[in-house]
Amino acid sequence: MLRRGIRFDSTCYGLSMAITVLLVSCTTPAALPPPVALTPFTAPPSPQTTVAEVDGEAITREEWQRALALDRAMSTLAGQSLPTPEESLQRLINERLALREARMANFTATPDQAAVRLQTLLRRWDRNELALDVVLAQHELSRADVLDAIRRLLIVEAYLAHFGSEADAQRWMAERRQRAKVGLYVSFSVPPMPTVLTAALPKPPATPLVLAPQDEPTTHLVPTPSPQPAYERVTGAAPVPTPNSLPKNPAPDFTLPNLDGQAVALSQFRGRVIVLNFWASWCPACRAEAHDFGDFAHRYRDHGVTVIGVNLREDAATVRDFAESNGMAYPLLLDTHGAIGRMYEVVGIPTTVIIDAAGSVRARHVGVLNADQLADYVAPLLTDSSSAERLAPDFELPREDGRSVSLRDYLGRQSVVVLFYRSAGCGSCQQQLRAMQAEYGRFRARGAEVLAIAVQGVTQASVVRELGQLEFPVLADEAHAVSEAFGVFNRLGDGLAAPAVFVIDEGGRIIWSHIGRDANDYPTPSDILSRIS
Repeated sequence: MLRRGIRFDSTCYGLSMAITVLLVSCTTPAALPPPVALTPFTAPPSPQTTVAEVDGEAITREEWQRALALDRAMSTLAGQSLPTPEESLQRLINERLALREARMANFTATPDQAAVRLQTLLRRWDRNELALDVVLAQHELSRADVLDAIRRLLIVEAYLAHFGSEADAQRWMAERRQRAKVGLYVSFSVPPMPTVLTAALPKPPATPLVLAPQDEPTTHLVPTPSPQPAYERVTGAAPVPTPNSLPKNPAPDFTLPNLDGQAVALSQFRGRVIVLNFWASWCPACRAEAHDFGDFAHRYRDHGVTVIGVNLREDAATVRDFAESNGMAYPLLLDTHGAIGRMYEVVGIPTTVIIDAAGSVRARHVGVLNADQLADYVAPLLTDSSSAERLAPDFELPREDGRSVSLRDYLGRQSVVVLFYRSAGCGSCQQQLRAMQAEYGRFRARGAEVLAIAVQGVTQASVVRELGQLEFPVLADEAHAVSEAFGVFNRLGDGLAAPAVFVIDEGGRIIWSHIGRDANDYPTPSDILSRIS
């Protein structure tokens, strides 16, 4: 992730402090890893090979490759660490935005002014003409390339200076970047935000598209078709976080309206792996990945994974039409003013953040993703838990008639369906319980017991059993210890357990789970029965 805490001396060709900060420093921050592979996707709808679009204006791969070579050549001369490919692309995007405004305001710079600045830089760096020529030759660049780049940056420098202060220029660039429609056609696997994890990140997606060295022909840069998704890698249920576990690198919580205007909080999905995707319908790269995200969300929803789409600055009708056309049947939230995008430091879309079941940010991906690459990101989060974490927490609770029931009563002889409902006064819960009662005979025929649990006392449990004429045990989790242990307590923010179902085999292992997004989100009895072997 690009950061604003940067050195100001002699960076980005030695231009002023303001331009250094605003156009992204040529200095690589210490927290960033070495340059990483770039992943491909289907070719964009452009006559040229495009790596990004800025308000509909393309940045070609050739421009980007030349910019990266220039940035690295000048960083070498200045004795600075080399920029990553993403840093150079972000600088190029910001330069494009600032140049457009500067030229509209009639700011210019001449080749002679660029030549004077180049000589000033060489003296500052204690380099002579021969050293310049050697480094340029190593990067297959000419003096004309360098002078043209410096001339452009001089125009930007002059334009930003007219704001009067560095702070005002920073505010202008931040606002301009937030308003810009920046779509990315190449991808970067980058450290998570807001801090870098000490644990290893999930491996980057396969089939990389590497930015070719300067001695390789550019034909090597043509993207190849993405492989087909490989869903068979997912086995078992998602790990359930322990009640007192705290995220190591917490994802900032937020609440946004969905397409129906209902408030949805990120924290509601705690206990599931979250794929948080920032997108917009105008973005060609977002359109390219939309079907894959919809397919991935459908196939992985029963494995403890939830895809959440955060749309930036579009209205509900636009988002709904696009989602229905592209099979995006997962939670879609409206970030109308871009506030959550700013919170997550989204500088171009699509951007995807991977969050584990405990609420920790585990990876961040800038650029397009296909379903197979998404599977590569979430697979470690579904399989890296110990066997103990995949065991259902044992419990002992009173049922509606006061008798005690424990999970261990059933281990070794039959499977158990643990059904968390919300309260005695919950109408949708009553519907869920009655539906389970109607199919209870089929569960017993499969050798499975159903245990209904809610955060309530024995008296309320008795009322629930009587209202639904339920034959299976109704347990009272008044202290909410069991709901917490299964990661479903207060998931909807109202002091109750989320509607949830866990299928536990004879050995006490969770083999399937479903945690609802709202009070009406619960699986059908037939769906639950299909999970029982």
